[in-house]
Formats: sequence, C-alpha cells, structure tokens
Amino acid sequence: MEEDLTSNIGFIMGNKQRQRIVQVLGSKGKMASEKIAKVEHLPLPPVKKLLDEMAKRKIVSEEGGVWSLTESGLEIEKEMKKRA
Repeated sequence: MEEDLTSNIGFIMGNKQRQRIVQVLGSKGKMASEKIAKVEHLPLPPVKKLLDEMAKRKIVSEEGGVWSLTESGLEIEKEMKKRA
C-alpha cells in the first residue's frame, strides 16, 4: 500500500496539470470535468484524459459526471501540502 502511495505521489508530482487537478478537487470538493477545466484555465480534452489516468490509479473517482478525490487522492493532496 505504501509503495502505491509513493508511486502515485510521484505520478502526480511529475505533472503540473495533475497537481492542479488534485489541488482544486482537494480545496473545492467534488466537481465536473468542465468546471475543473474552467477553474484551472485548462482545455477540457486534456483534463478529461488526466482524470481518466488518475481514475485508473484510484486517485480520483467519478460518479454521475462529478469527480472527487479518493482516500488515496486525499493522502496525496496532504503530502503535496507538506512539500509545498
């Protein structure tokens, strides 16, 4: 479990846009991909692709078009705050 978290932290920290998505979901809570794209001033197609990649690693989850951080995602967000 711990190595999964470490590898996922590296996965998120290695990409500014992934970091921004984790931060916005952590600070503002559940959000649709369109809203994430708008808030972060990012084009929608890459946001959707990044969310799908993060969902495969169980960092985020989607329900009815609304995305949120999973338990693992919340841990990553906490770790990002420590490192900031």
